[in-house]
Amino acid sequence: MRKNFKRLFIGVMLVCLVVCSAILVTQVGAQKSAQKTITVVDAMGNKVELPYPVERIACFTPQASEIIVALGEEDKIVGIDSFTKWCPEFYPTLKDKPLIGMVPVSPNYEKIIDLKPDVVLAYTDPLFNYPNLEETMSSAGIKVVRLDLYKPETFSREVNILGKMLGEEKEAKEYIDFAESYAKKIEEKVKDIPPEERVRVYYEWFMPYVAYGENTGPYQLIEMAGGVNIVDREGGQALRMPGYSPEQAPGAPIYSMMSPEWIVGQDPQVIIKDYMPIAGMMPAGKKVNGYTSKPDTSGMRGERDKIMNRPGFKGIDAVKNGKVYVTPFADFMLSPRWPVALGYMAKWSYPDRFKDLDPEAFHKEWLKKWYGLEYKGIYVYP
Repeated sequence: MRKNFKRLFIGVMLVCLVVCSAILVTQVGAQKSAQKTITVVDAMGNKVELPYPVERIACFTPQASEIIVALGEEDKIVGIDSFTKWCPEFYPTLKDKPLIGMVPVSPNYEKIIDLKPDVVLAYTDPLFNYPNLEETMSSAGIKVVRLDLYKPETFSREVNILGKMLGEEKEAKEYIDFAESYAKKIEEKVKDIPPEERVRVYYEWFMPYVAYGENTGPYQLIEMAGGVNIVDREGGQALRMPGYSPEQAPGAPIYSMMSPEWIVGQDPQVIIKDYMPIAGMMPAGKKVNGYTSKPDTSGMRGERDKIMNRPGFKGIDAVKNGKVYVTPFADFMLSPRWPVALGYMAKWSYPDRFKDLDPEAFHKEWLKKWYGLEYKGIYVYP
């Protein structure tokens, strides 16, 4: 009798447990399905209401594509930019996605509209501030969210926004923590360097004598690596994109045209140069730097040689000591993997302080953990 009662009691409890679990799952599912939209504030300060979670994305920034893939949501991408298309080895799951335009040329608006995305992701930078993007998309019922996703100062906030849009907040936080934990170790080591011992750095855009100024990713990286950007010494003329003033585009990146004489006079101790193989970046072009199984250093080597042989540059400290480095434009320093780039910059600037730092090893870990990729290619020269 007692055994039967015990069995009956256990059976009733199991039934209650199953019923309660089913009710809880139903409630959670109902709560999730009840949230039909989400409102985000993008990097331009625009409030944008989107369906939640976003299911169809036209991605006009390779940085956004890179993070969406890392978060495991690449199936939601319905269209990609030319730079992403140019990197099939890094983006094997995106290589067959439709092309929606070339960076920084205006998007193919008709193609985007045909793809019926919930949202278009674009940069904040006026250089890529495609004319009439918001207006054209709005007329088709498509939202625009502007995120850069490569600038250290805004990285965590913007990745969080993207994570919320995708319903992947937890993964986004893990991605941010992974990236910033490495960067924080470097910042801890450089914060006590006295001002008089800070290394002078000249970081040149892919255009000759144009340097990265305020609100650019490389500008922020120089400071984080303990360097002094010579642009801050009022030796350049700020370039503004046509039609944009500081008032129209507050916080927009500044690029400065530097005179050769000024650069020589500032005697930078480290020079970094962006390399952009324009011909190679055409649809039929061959990728030779960044993530590729067929790296070719000749273009990067050529850029380095040009800098070292500029008139008057032979007397510059960086040239005399061989501390001139070339890196692929938008493929590394201006990507979500900026903490890896920060590691190289710290090591170039302060080799004695960072003897044990191995940026390449961290890069290998990053590629394997978030993309399932083995390390290959070339990211810095030499």
